[in-house]
Amino acid sequence: MYAIIRAQKHKSISAVARSARHTFREQPTLNADCASTPKNRFVGSRSTADLLRGLSSKLPTARRKDAVLCIEYLITASPEAFSKHGGRLDDLGSGYFADALTWLRARHGADNVLSAAVHLDETTPHLVAYVVPLTHDGRLSARDFLGGPKVLRAMQDSFYSACGQPYGLLRGIPGSKAHHVKISQFYSALQSPLPAVKLSMRDYVAKTLGYETEAWKEAQVQAKQIAQQATADALQRKAVHSRTQALADAEAQAWRTASQLQQHAQEQEKREL
Repeated sequence: MYAIIRAQKHKSISAVARSARHTFREQPTLNADCASTPKNRFVGSRSTADLLRGLSSKLPTARRKDAVLCIEYLITASPEAFSKHGGRLDDLGSGYFADALTWLRARHGADNVLSAAVHLDETTPHLVAYVVPLTHDGRLSARDFLGGPKVLRAMQDSFYSACGQPYGLLRGIPGSKAHHVKISQFYSALQSPLPAVKLSMRDYVAKTLGYETEAWKEAQVQAKQIAQQATADALQRKAVHSRTQALADAEAQAWRTASQLQQHAQEQEKREL
């Protein structure tokens, strides 16, 4: 059961808006349970318009054209972690996400964390946060927070120590060659399975005549989701294999080190005799 954190850079206001409309449920969300949507929790901005106003007020007027304007964080845990705790957020979820928000504020400054949303209407509970990457000296620099493997490893270590370890969660293995999936791909992996769409002869005939029925469009969406899920599953299997290999390498290195220490001790004992 792993503690999971993902980060995505947004270089335009429109990219932030597209993401925010999903986060604030201002557009149809296929993998969300509408009946549970009112249970979602928000801190800070609660709408796309409010988030964009807050972002615009924080951005410096003088900045590079290709500057990262906003970092979107997605924080969750392996689904088994929530199942183990009975799916109750007052056990793992509430404290875990509260600690994650505290960690984000300490990392970026409380004023730069514009919004945090805990989604409880999807298969696996998760937190989405929008952060302005301003440094202590007022520079707009995502590189300071997400630049390079060394910085990312330090971020993972810090997040695990503050948020994952206290709840008995694991950290991804340092040195593993497993690649992080994008937030959009991660959302696809969180989607719950949908009942298969049944197409009738009418749907096929309409397609041959150049017209797509609603059932046909729904089947296309479902086929895309299945393909995305298959890709996510393949990535997960590859990541598990990479982590296993990293563990085996670490164990082999530990054995070699132990052998060297034992040999050194024996030589020292001979010299003393």
